[in-house]
This record gives sequence, C-alpha cells and structure tokens, in this order.
Amino acid sequence: MSETANSRLYAIFREHPALLVSGLYVAASMVGMFWSWAYLRQFGINIFNYAQISDFLLASLKEPFTWALVAVTIVLVVLDNSYSRRIGRRQTKWFRWYGSERYRFVNNFVAIMVIAFFIYLYAYEEAKDTRRGEGKIVNVTLADGDKVSSAMLLGTTGQFVFLYDDMTERVDIHPIESIHAISFQVD
Repeated sequence: MSETANSRLYAIFREHPALLVSGLYVAASMVGMFWSWAYLRQFGINIFNYAQISDFLLASLKEPFTWALVAVTIVLVVLDNSYSRRIGRRQTKWFRWYGSERYRFVNNFVAIMVIAFFIYLYAYEEAKDTRRGEGKIVNVTLADGDKVSSAMLLGTTGQFVFLYDDMTERVDIHPIESIHAISFQVD
C-alpha cells in the first residue's frame, strides 16, 4: 500500500475504532473456520454442516498455536515490507523489484497463503496424532440411558460433540441434548 493509502486507513481506524474490533472478530472467525475445517476433514466431518459462526471464533481461541502462526507471519511480513521500502528508496538496478509497491502488495497475499498452509499442516499433524490414539479420552454418558462409552474428543460446537474411537476408526457425532455427561481423567 502506498503511504497515502496507509494514512487514509489509519484515519479511518482513528475515526471508527470499532472497525478494528470487528476486523479482529472476522479474522479470528476465519482462522477458526480454517482450523476446524482442516482438522475435522481428516475424519470425514464437514464442519460447515454442524457449526455456527460463533463456533469458529471459539475454535480459533481453543487452538492458540494457530494465533502464534498468524502473529509470527505478520511480524515477518511487516519487517520484510519495511526493508523493502528502504531498498525502494535506493533505486538500485538489481533490487528494484524488491523495493516496489507491487512486491509489498503481493507479499501481503503470500503471507495469507503461508498462514493457511501452516495452519493446514498443523491440523494435519494433530489429526495424525489423534488417529494414533494421542487424544483426550473422555467417557460419555448419553441422556437416554446409562450407556457410557469411551472415545477421543475431537471437538465441540454449540450444538454437537465429535468423538473418535481409534480402535474401530469410527466417528460419532452427538447433539448436545443427547449427552448427559462427559467426564475425563485429569492428567
């Protein structure tokens, strides 16, 4: 972005600070949505059939490592863009492309792709660990009887609980209303 675009953006945020909070809410929801999709799809679950938008906000907060990936990438891109501006002022023949506005514009989109790639990779590795039996084992008591079953907790939404049995490689999705209790051993 050019300096005038940056100053206009800062002026908008100074006049309307609530836009920043709304933007963070949208960003958190998008990170949570991508994490939930990438993780649960490894078990054949289409999270979009079971979740509401507020569930995605909570999903990003349940996985703080995703925010660490976002923060590190943003810091690296800001540093790279500031160095690019410094190189751009020199107007050297060999690094003109690196110091250009176009480079910094593309760099911001590459950052989004890098974040998505690493969140997907992290979700894939977490799913592999869960399939190997390295998840949180819970005991679930259903509301319609005293059937207690043990399974790994994949996750929850406002209306559903996702369970995985690594022995049978079976996924169970229960509505919250059908569950009387969930208990687990404290490590």
